[in-house]
Amino acid sequence: MTNPIPRIRHTLIALALSLAPAQAQDTAVQTQAMLAERVNQNNPVAEAYIKDRPILGWQLTSDQFDDIPEAIRENLGSVDATGYDQAYLTKNAGSIIALQFRKDGPDFYIIGKETFDNKYKLVPLDDVAAKNTRLIERLDLAPAVKAMYEDQAPGMVGALKTTPVEMLRVSDLGYATADTLTIQAPWGEQTKPEGADAFLVWDTGENQYYMVNADADGLPSSYVPVK
Repeated sequence: MTNPIPRIRHTLIALALSLAPAQAQDTAVQTQAMLAERVNQNNPVAEAYIKDRPILGWQLTSDQFDDIPEAIRENLGSVDATGYDQAYLTKNAGSIIALQFRKDGPDFYIIGKETFDNKYKLVPLDDVAAKNTRLIERLDLAPAVKAMYEDQAPGMVGALKTTPVEMLRVSDLGYATADTLTIQAPWGEQTKPEGADAFLVWDTGENQYYMVNADADGLPSSYVPVK
């Protein structure tokens, strides 16, 4: 009688090997091509969001990292583990660094120059104080930046995004909310933490997707649905 165990073992090994690439694709950094394929396969429904409050920003008048105040530079890209290189900083000189906060700390990131030029307008710092009190309260999480704001230091500005943004939920693309997700982005990599959803936005200037993490309410951070 033939022993069935080796045959079963070989079958299980072959099955494991056949599944390995699909599993690796979800845990590896997702390239732009992978994201585009997910969008094509799942045909997700786009959701429209708009900034509801002006934000604080610091103007990028130089393409040198050392010219960015240390209190801002050390928190740049801290939330989604974004790493900015010199080429990206040089390309986007003339834009601003958005100085936003989550409950647990700073959420600072560079706004792409084309996006800033076409979709934002500068507003007085007094508008930020009047319309975004939550942001002003959270400046306590970055005392040095708070001091720059209170002193109205050169480079500190208010900014408001004026156009709606279409976003795709990454959970609608088959990515598990329970898992972390790291994607390629125009400026390097971005990471979604485990246990939360996130949103993809198509950057028309870069012809690439970037990611916006969700806040505690499950909405894109600092956005509200378009009514």
